[in-house]
Amino acid sequence: MRLAFDLNGNWLVDEHELAEKLSADVKELRRLDKLGLVIIRIETGSGSDEGRSRVTVRTEQAGWEGIFDKTGALIDETRLQSRKPLNGFAH
Repeated sequence: MRLAFDLNGNWLVDEHELAEKLSADVKELRRLDKLGLVIIRIETGSGSDEGRSRVTVRTEQAGWEGIFDKTGALIDETRLQSRKPLNGFAH
């Protein structure tokens, strides 16, 4: 997996790779994304983390965090425990 951005600054990722990281089905991940239930946060490192980026992706069922170097290569990753429902309601 690599971290890359399009001309508008949007994160580009292979949806199959991301679904695998979340132990999810690609179609289900697309559905959750359309419903606004996939939360993605990208943080740029500073200080000793200069040149690195942390990408955190969460759904109600799973979470994943990857650390990328300045070339966009994945250098570390962690599975995150699921948290309370993103919309505040249990299903």
